[in-house]
Amino acid sequence: MDKHLWMSLLRLVDEGSAEELQAKKDELLQALERHRIGRGSVRGDVMRVIRLIDEELLARRLQTLTRLRPGFFLL
Repeated sequence: MDKHLWMSLLRLVDEGSAEELQAKKDELLQALERHRIGRGSVRGDVMRVIRLIDEELLARRLQTLTRLRPGFFLL
């Protein structure tokens, strides 16, 4: 993937809503299926973006949980 595409994807992750991120993830998964991309660098790049989106969504959920229930993760 070229630098400009990565920059736009990182901007989406930083600025996009959870719904936008989920929609982009679904779109990428459908594209993998539709084009039958099974191996190679393209699939690797797409999976890397999907992992990045998943990490961001999880981080946002955890942040929301800790705001709603302070001390939730303390032992």
